[in-house]
Amino acid sequence: MKQNKILFPIFLMVVIPTLLTTFISFFRFSTTLDRKLSDALFHLLPSHHTFSKDIVIIDIDEQSIAKYADHPELGQWPWKRHIYPTLIRYTKLLTPPKFTLIDIMFTERSDYDDALVIANESLGEISHAANFRNGGIVIPRKSIDTISQKFSVPLITNIPFPKYENASFPIGQIAETAPTVHVVNVISDSDGILRRFSPFVSWNGLYFPTLATQAFALGDPYTVETKESNVYLEKEGTKRIIPIGKDGLVRAYFYTEDELRNIPRYSAAGIIESLEKLNSGELEDPDTLLVPPKLFADKIVLIGTSAAATHDDVVTPHGLFPGVIAQAVFASNLTEGHLLKELPVAYGFLFTILILFVGVLVLFINQWHLLKNIYPIFAISLFLGLFYFLYRMDYVLSTYSFVFGFPVSYLLGFAYLTYTEGKEKRKFNHILRNLVDPEVVSVALENMESLKKGGEWEITAFFSDVAGFSSISEELSATDLAKLLNEYLSAMTNVLKANSGTLDKYIGDAIVGIFGAPIQNMEHPKLACKTALEMVKELEGLRKEWNERGDYTPLARAMVFRIGLNCGLAKVGFMGTDSLASYTMMGDTVNLAARLEAAAKDYGVSILVSENIEVACKDTFSFRFLDWIRVKGKEAPVKIYSLESFKDEISPVSAKAFEEYEFGFSEYSKRNWETAIEHFKNVSKILGKEDVSSHLLIKRCQTLFQNPPPVDWDGVYTRTSK
Repeated sequence: MKQNKILFPIFLMVVIPTLLTTFISFFRFSTTLDRKLSDALFHLLPSHHTFSKDIVIIDIDEQSIAKYADHPELGQWPWKRHIYPTLIRYTKLLTPPKFTLIDIMFTERSDYDDALVIANESLGEISHAANFRNGGIVIPRKSIDTISQKFSVPLITNIPFPKYENASFPIGQIAETAPTVHVVNVISDSDGILRRFSPFVSWNGLYFPTLATQAFALGDPYTVETKESNVYLEKEGTKRIIPIGKDGLVRAYFYTEDELRNIPRYSAAGIIESLEKLNSGELEDPDTLLVPPKLFADKIVLIGTSAAATHDDVVTPHGLFPGVIAQAVFASNLTEGHLLKELPVAYGFLFTILILFVGVLVLFINQWHLLKNIYPIFAISLFLGLFYFLYRMDYVLSTYSFVFGFPVSYLLGFAYLTYTEGKEKRKFNHILRNLVDPEVVSVALENMESLKKGGEWEITAFFSDVAGFSSISEELSATDLAKLLNEYLSAMTNVLKANSGTLDKYIGDAIVGIFGAPIQNMEHPKLACKTALEMVKELEGLRKEWNERGDYTPLARAMVFRIGLNCGLAKVGFMGTDSLASYTMMGDTVNLAARLEAAAKDYGVSILVSENIEVACKDTFSFRFLDWIRVKGKEAPVKIYSLESFKDEISPVSAKAFEEYEFGFSEYSKRNWETAIEHFKNVSKILGKEDVSSHLLIKRCQTLFQNPPPVDWDGVYTRTSK
């Protein structure tokens, strides 16, 4: 391809989409859009991490509040603070948990603070919640400097961890005696969805660990340092590398919705009930308790709330969940190392640009037509494959540049390709349409190779033949015969094409047509029936013209034809060479249509159809049942009908005659020959003319009466000729 012919496709398929996605990136919503798209892909792709088996939750849920609604201490929220040491002590009855993190704030004074102070001093391995915020009125607290120094982390870093103006630590001696403290703040993205968390937050120039970091440390000493955009945590030989984003947050791995809903959560009400039974001495085996203490052995325990009254819900990528669930996810991420690194947007851009360039080669250099059609599937599959490959390695590829850029690129390129190729096709279109059916031409120009390979699907085969044409041709000169055929075939072919039929071939005076191919159409049986009826009317008009003009011979002016129709599976396609090919059909469906056209003569009808046609079209057209026959070359019997008219055009006389015929055929099938003959004779009387089909069955009954059929006779008539 010449250079000037490839430069414009590159402009369309690479430059324009790149400029569009670059323009979008200047707006902040592009980041949110990127994260929404990645959320959707996370839902579609298989999960490769599972939630930590070391984390359980003690949940103050709706049941915990409702069950003790009349209790003076448990029937209202917030609960009295001496309840929490009770819950913590219960978890330590047998093998104690590794660590307990409280996701409930104790920032105001209470008459029961001493209970928590005693728990801090006697139970240990507890971390209390602190909450940081921006704005508002701040009343200085005594010992705030001492407390902040006690719980801060010695960290010098350039990473922009979330910074807050005000801090709320546990009140008074609760903070002073607390073994550790963690910050419970969470930061949602601009669309309100919580996807990320920070290992540390900043206040007053100091850094404090969040709940996830304390879950990793378990109250033990740990070291922390930062290099570039990574945070390195290390404790007793266990190291975690946390990839921090530009705003000091790391993308969380949210597992699956089912896993989140099945995180081990034990109702506080169940623990209180179990403790009451244990204290009563009624139980000998603690394992039979509603919440056995062994469930907390060597676990990381989070104490939080899910009751609606506590107003502690957050929106996650999997929907609305209690805040303690999100904290458990962050804790699992850090303890297990399930952290996602969001790759720079440039990586997604580079991949997209590469795909766009390949698209130019596929559409404008490649000569394999199929590849042009399947390339979008290939490109999307490659994108999904790369995204999933990186996702398995805990990297998140930027997606919006591909999601926006590739469709725009491919549509622009394909539109331009269609335009340029269309100019070549239009050169031949006018000539071909004078020779071949326009529908076939359209499809052939689109994909000749595919049509030559052919296919197999549902079609209706159409065969028509002029009755006694040999006698007509003997009476006419060559000139008149050619003129007669041209008039007849032109008129019939126009009707065929007007009803979306495809001309297969002419065989002398015979017309072979296809409905439902090469353009598939579910209405092909009805279109074929409509065509047949319109051809009958068209021939009546031709006969009238011939008689008015006095053309041809009386035999020619009285011309009639027969039509055979059948629908079903058939092989269709172009057969022949590249320079000389014919669109045709093959198979049993086609053969039966040809046999029906020949059999129409025996029954004196113009249009003979199979049962398949009758079943498909009986709601629109009126059919007359004729016989059960076995055609030459086929063992299976065929139920045949005559197509009479549109359903609303059938006359009461004809309907009565057809019903009488079916009575006669029923008696014929039962071997009641004389009764059947009477019914068949009545048909001609009702119609007021001789009915060929009835006459045929009368003769058959008479023959069978004289020569009774064998015992296994099934009433099917076997035709010995084609």
